[in-house]
Amino acid sequence: MKILVVGAGPSGLMFASETKKLQPEWDIRIIEKNHPDANVVGWGVVLPGRAPHHPANPLSYLANHETLDAQYLEDFKLTHHNQSALKSTGVTLCGAERKSMVRELRQLCVSLGITIDYEQPALEDAELLCNDYDLVVVSNGINHTTTYYRDALKPKIEFGKNRYMWYGTPKTFDAMNLIFKSHSKGIFVAHSYKYSSTMSTFVVECSEETYQKSGLDEMSAQDAEKFIASVFEDDLDGNPVMAQEGLKWRNFMTLSHEQAFDGNVALLGDALQSGHFSIGHGTTMAVVGAQILVKAVYDNPDNVQAALTDFNQHVMPIMRLFDQHATISRLWFETVEDRMHLSPPEIAQSFAERRSELPPLPAALGQALERALARGDK
Repeated sequence: MKILVVGAGPSGLMFASETKKLQPEWDIRIIEKNHPDANVVGWGVVLPGRAPHHPANPLSYLANHETLDAQYLEDFKLTHHNQSALKSTGVTLCGAERKSMVRELRQLCVSLGITIDYEQPALEDAELLCNDYDLVVVSNGINHTTTYYRDALKPKIEFGKNRYMWYGTPKTFDAMNLIFKSHSKGIFVAHSYKYSSTMSTFVVECSEETYQKSGLDEMSAQDAEKFIASVFEDDLDGNPVMAQEGLKWRNFMTLSHEQAFDGNVALLGDALQSGHFSIGHGTTMAVVGAQILVKAVYDNPDNVQAALTDFNQHVMPIMRLFDQHATISRLWFETVEDRMHLSPPEIAQSFAERRSELPPLPAALGQALERALARGDK
């Protein structure tokens, strides 16, 4: 089989490497729009379980995962009214640097004989050269400005009301932290956790009204960093926050689809379904979706349409559940000002119960992944 993967991010890299291991003779090519030395977007990501034991953690597929300085977290800390409560998450979570994870996954692909061609943007259907490949996998992240989605794969786009920024900080948070901060300009919320022994992710969100009232809309990137560091000065122990070049405060964009393929084109990762950062399952969904597609093409090596029909049948229920969980969580944070009068235990309970009416997402992902890893069993 001849396969083109568009986008050298986690979902495309996982699909390419896992497929190549199973079918070494298949011709798999990856194209990536950015230069190989371009900065990978983002600081740390949350992954499930300990590598190399958890199959939904992409570090489990790397022989040198220990060199990535990943951090394992088992506690959740909520801070409200300057009071903190710490409790066990009941599971092990892994904070990892996104840049190093992507770099190592790319090296894994190359070591398996997969070609990665950089600075190769594909913005139109014709540029995908679909007729030259048996299968084209689009895994280039949230990129709704492209025109190759065709009518059948045009995404549904919804923008959240809150503004957010993905910062990094040298303050190391030893738990999954959720910090509610009342400020004279409004309410700010920070989501933070360490992803290396020296750095933490620090995602900050606020309402549009707070964003405007605080003047963030008119601040330079440097001034915004200083302002946010001052808002969370006590929590950061005086440490700064840093934004990657080119990243700006934005409204979260949820991208979704009714189906995962059309013809010989399949969607993976955020190109198929994005979900709000407050539930922390984005990279996990990329791995699970990739493994579902790996199984589909492995079980149907001579029939791409049968493979993609199988992929669609098994991946879309998971994506819809992911969308439901993420949307409910996003809406909870968009109305958090209505809960700021609550005591720390009360807001912690509200946060814990926000998705309780939905089927548990981890259980559904576990079942889907277990099936996907049963190669050859239909």
